[in-house]
Amino acid sequence: MEGQVIHYSGENYLNSIPTRDDIAVENDEGVTAVLEDAISKHQEIPFMPVDIEEAREYINQIPYYVLRLYGPLINGQKAVVTITGIKVFFDIRVPDNTSIPKFWSKVKGILSIGEDSSGGTVNMNLIRMECIKAYPICGYHAEKKLYLRIITPNKDQRFTTLDIISSYNSKTEQESRLETASDDSGTYYRKVAREYRIPLSRWGLISDYKYNFSAPYYTKSKLCLHAFYVHIDNFRSVDNLESLYKTYPLSLTIRDRTLVLTWDIEAYDSCGSGKLPEAKDDTAQAFMIGMTIHWKDDPVPLKRICLVDVKTKSDPRWVTIICGNQTNLLKAFALCWKAFAPDIQLGFNDSGYDWPFIVEKTRKLEVLEWMVQRMSANPHKKANTNSILTWSYFGGTGEPSSSSFFRRNSRWGNSQQGSGHRKTIARDSINIKIDPRLSFESSFLKLPGCVPIDVCASFLQLHPHSKKRSLEFFLEKCGLDGKANMPMSSLWKYYSEAKNGTSGSSAKNMHGVADYCIIDALHCQELMVKCNIINDYREVASIAYISLFDSHYYAIGMKVCNLLGAEAWAQDILFSMRISNQRESGKYPGAYVFPPEKGLENKRPVTGLDFASLYPSIIMAYNLSPEKMISTLSEADKLKRENKVLHSIEFKYKGNPVRAWTVRHGNKSDQKGLFPKILENLLNVRNKMKAQLKPLGKKKDHVGKVKSRMEEASESFSVASVIKDVLSSIEDKNEHAEIANTLNPFISLSYDVFRKEYSSICFDYNSLNSKQKAVKLYMNSFYGETGNSNSPFYKLELAGGVTSAGQENIKRVAEYVKKKGFGIKYGNTDSLYLTCPDFCYEKCDLAYNDGKGATSKLKY
Repeated sequence: MEGQVIHYSGENYLNSIPTRDDIAVENDEGVTAVLEDAISKHQEIPFMPVDIEEAREYINQIPYYVLRLYGPLINGQKAVVTITGIKVFFDIRVPDNTSIPKFWSKVKGILSIGEDSSGGTVNMNLIRMECIKAYPICGYHAEKKLYLRIITPNKDQRFTTLDIISSYNSKTEQESRLETASDDSGTYYRKVAREYRIPLSRWGLISDYKYNFSAPYYTKSKLCLHAFYVHIDNFRSVDNLESLYKTYPLSLTIRDRTLVLTWDIEAYDSCGSGKLPEAKDDTAQAFMIGMTIHWKDDPVPLKRICLVDVKTKSDPRWVTIICGNQTNLLKAFALCWKAFAPDIQLGFNDSGYDWPFIVEKTRKLEVLEWMVQRMSANPHKKANTNSILTWSYFGGTGEPSSSSFFRRNSRWGNSQQGSGHRKTIARDSINIKIDPRLSFESSFLKLPGCVPIDVCASFLQLHPHSKKRSLEFFLEKCGLDGKANMPMSSLWKYYSEAKNGTSGSSAKNMHGVADYCIIDALHCQELMVKCNIINDYREVASIAYISLFDSHYYAIGMKVCNLLGAEAWAQDILFSMRISNQRESGKYPGAYVFPPEKGLENKRPVTGLDFASLYPSIIMAYNLSPEKMISTLSEADKLKRENKVLHSIEFKYKGNPVRAWTVRHGNKSDQKGLFPKILENLLNVRNKMKAQLKPLGKKKDHVGKVKSRMEEASESFSVASVIKDVLSSIEDKNEHAEIANTLNPFISLSYDVFRKEYSSICFDYNSLNSKQKAVKLYMNSFYGETGNSNSPFYKLELAGGVTSAGQENIKRVAEYVKKKGFGIKYGNTDSLYLTCPDFCYEKCDLAYNDGKGATSKLKY
């Protein structure tokens, strides 16, 4: 059976390629008709944000800040949602005993004559001021304080205003400086998401919208069939998915149709050096691109595509597009991207080789601008090659074709030694943190509407101590089929013969190369689905109101800060996101370590004693939170006279005593601080999830026994007979009854239906497990932010208060167990490894009786 073959000669179109919309309506369970009806009736529409873009819209020639979100609707068709009505602002605290008009006059005077670092000024006619009250995050305050809220039409004016204030503060004495809050200096969308609590990586509902041609400034995106224009008050998170089940199928709600494109390129250098081709060399070229298309949770591809520049034997498993030369190959790639309109793009180490190679080649061949115009989901964004390399390419424009830039193994950097970024006027590549010392440098083309993810970086984060980093290694570790076996020398030989026409079997050989290339692309999705990584990223993003992009590329510190910011905002607590220029070099008390006893302990078992979440428990118990802290003895004495109960903190830092206090909450909800409240909520949520996971995990294990047994036997055996066989091998009556109770509903199922049911159980388990792992990640990372001097939430007294209390607790436990006759073999932070006193084993010793008793040596 022959596969589809398309010949492409460089036109602006590519015939006979299915589009994302074609794929979406296939087997859509009738949901497209339901969706179209809902839109026509202006009903609420579910939308899954995947990518985000900050933008501007002009009203009366004034640019206003808007957000554009890209992602799938319930049926898998792509949509863009423009969100308007966003308030852009920051706050300035009004000094105590100061008149508001007088203070506002001072602020206006500073802004009117000031310039930012680039010479920019503020248009005071566009600035509005509101007076508000809120609690400052630093120090204990019984009442709210006054703030001026400075409102600007867009983030450019806001950043200019903040820059002018920063410049003023740098030239002014401490007591005269302006104290700002809500002053994030990076991207603004995270602040928007946490304050309005809009979803950036979970189902949201759009209501009271303008649609397609009725929307202001509407220009149809070639990648998005649907365009919505909505006020931010009319976009909200779906907290309970059951509300969607009444209208839409459960399967499409739980396993949303986010579309994933995987890719892999093959390159060749005609100079025959035997080295990996480098894009800087004119003799080097990309001759093949393999792609697979998937729904997010499905390892089985919807489509497979092979782009190649020479004649290749077709295959019924994929579409072969013969392009004739490298330029047409790259253009065909852009047209395929346009047709499939992916939400997520995956590659293995593509940010270390494939993207830099493609970007450099498209620049040299002068087709980069042409390609980006077709691959971008934003029809408003017009860009030339220079602006693309400056703003859309994370990798800089300094020396993108240097030899070291393209070596796959040269992209690793030790964070202690610095990453060695190239000095450019463009965006730097992003260093993805693998562990405290190691980072993965990632370069890629960021196109509106799609999030690029390097699978290699994702798996290194899962296995940070692994010395191997190859695709084959991770496939083996996950129990998946390995790579196709083709040495690079053979691959280059086959292409050289096909290009020069020196072999009659070149088309057949190139088919083997295509198979190799497509399988490598396919493995990326298989790995991500096997380990549930995209869903893990989403859960981490959802908790902290950040994007999928943030979840993959940035370390936990930023995520914790945004979560803290969201909860602080909900409690009327204002804080600054500015980081102090002074970096702390000293060390506060660390974890306490009991030195290990040398020698082998083989007489008795060693048992473990472990605190459950020691540091989070300390923060919750002692109300350790910056807005509940007091740093002076006089203030502490004053609060004691008011009958406040205080927790005392004392430790040494750089040889000097540090002393502080926190106001205890007395188990009263309204007295609990920001940090304890967040941790308590996360703990309750996680405990509930773990309680749900336990029976679901048992069900997964029980049904998995049948699945394994059927795979060992054959499909000719009925599900009922295999269940009977599994149950007959279980001797324990209680266990037999429990497993039988789980398996009885499956007895009458066919093998195919049984497999689908098992897959559904696994998906439900993995989804819930992703949620609880995300919660655990945030709980374990709170303390770290308080002790990180690069964090806006750094508080020395708080960090030292946690660790010093931790030391006190573990020492008390050690003293207690030693009095009970236990021996300490080793201890660290929150755990002890103990030997039990002999009386604990009296019954066991009597039963064994040196081999003469009723208990065997093995059981003993």
